Amino acid sequence: MKKTRASTLGLLAMAAGLAWNSQAWARNDCSEGFLNPQNGNPHNTANAAPAPFPLKQGLALGEVTYKLRDDPATYTLEQYLTKFCTTGFLVLKDDQIVFERYLQGRKPSDGLLSASLSKTILALLVGGAVKEGKLALDERISAVLPDFKDSAFADDSIEDLLRMSSGAALFNSFEPGADSDNRAVNPLIYPRQNIREYLGRKKERAAVPGTVFKYNGAQTALLGAVLAQRVGTNDLTSYLEGKLWIPMGAEAKGYWIKNYRGEEGVQGQFVATLRDYARLGYLVMNQGRVDGKEVVPAAWIAKMSELRRDKPQPSAPPYYGLHVWIPQAAGGRAMFWGVNGQNIFVDPVARVVIVHTGNSPHAEFDGNRHLFALRDAIARSLSAPR
Repeated sequence: MKKTRASTLGLLAMAAGLAWNSQAWARNDCSEGFLNPQNGNPHNTANAAPAPFPLKQGLALGEVTYKLRDDPATYTLEQYLTKFCTTGFLVLKDDQIVFERYLQGRKPSDGLLSASLSKTILALLVGGAVKEGKLALDERISAVLPDFKDSAFADDSIEDLLRMSSGAALFNSFEPGADSDNRAVNPLIYPRQNIREYLGRKKERAAVPGTVFKYNGAQTALLGAVLAQRVGTNDLTSYLEGKLWIPMGAEAKGYWIKNYRGEEGVQGQFVATLRDYARLGYLVMNQGRVDGKEVVPAAWIAKMSELRRDKPQPSAPPYYGLHVWIPQAAGGRAMFWGVNGQNIFVDPVARVVIVHTGNSPHAEFDGNRHLFALRDAIARSLSAPR
């Protein structure tokens, strides 16, 4: 089955026809993946901060209820957690944990696979390189990587890659066994792939650069090669450690799964704990600052999460910024979004971060329709006087 990220939106709309009592995936049908993939796979390690940024314990969230647009019933957070393939759920109000739950045997020390949350992490690193003058958004790929001068990506800019609008003819699918470009650059699926050579062989164009949104992790993989070239390293994890992981105050090690050539799966194979994903959300919510110190430039956070309707966008919300999803109610709100139930919701208006990890058997997480309504209910609850 061919599936693009844009078609995700159509599938979510189809899911809106499912009632709560429809056939859903029970816990014993959840995937066994997404847990501690650094065990048994080649990886690079980002060390934790010597003095982690403390996430304080806040006033408990309390009962949260929500409704769906086409359903008169009222549902609760507890119902949600027992219905879908959720493995972790954490809510921050400012820097305070107001809800934290681990399911299916997970625990706070476990490493949870990011899926496409990793794309937004890479974009944060790109912002640092832009500030340092090592990259510019209007630079062409062929100027950074001369071996790509005859490829489909040659005339793309850095911004085109960040906006998923390279124009290269790429096939996206999460179906097991699919011969897709996003799967081909995944070290967990093709551990012996030469990612740079694979992308350099792409010659066919489907659109003019910067004109059409077409989601595909192969563009992120190329962005990773561009960043590595300009910062002068073959190990982006060490760059992340020095520029992001330690400065933001991570309390546990982070891991990037790599292939046997040492190329990291920057488009989807980062691994971290639930609380450190929350710290990433806090960093974005706080305009790139942690504990009063700038980690990522505030101007870059604003540019990432700005809703640009003059740029290529999906046909329906959520929209897309610089490697981050933007809900219809933009205003600085942003969403790290990965398959099978990985999400970091950032709401700088309500001052709320919600982290959700999952192991759905389907790439299109079966609980999305409920999760997005629950997200909004939590933000409303935490914005009300307490």
